[in-house]
Amino acid sequence: MTGGDIPQVVRRGTRLFNRGRYLDAQVLWEEAWRTAPTDDRPFLEALVQLAGGLHLRTRRGGMRGAQHLMSQALATLEDYRPAAHGLDVDALLKEFGDYVEWVRSLGRPHRFADGLRIPRLRV
Repeated sequence: MTGGDIPQVVRRGTRLFNRGRYLDAQVLWEEAWRTAPTDDRPFLEALVQLAGGLHLRTRRGGMRGAQHLMSQALATLEDYRPAAHGLDVDALLKEFGDYVEWVRSLGRPHRFADGLRIPRLRV
């Protein structure tokens, strides 16, 4: 994979992610991560963690593990402000930071209506 391919993979994964297909986005980004240039690997790994955390939270009922994955992703993405590979990282950090804090305050497994609170990624 060349660095020029990463924005395309990010867009494709974002479409899946924003449709609630977190596992599909995670798999796509993880495949790209395996062959990405060294400098881009942390960025893709953070997207994998974000999607994995949401899959764990929404489909598997995970609480602490999901929060941990999403928090790790946000910490890594700080280095990619304000935007990277076509993704609005500033908006992601603000909106998902607020979402993780909200999830942490709930202290309960995901409920269907909670899905309305999940932010979307912006390209």
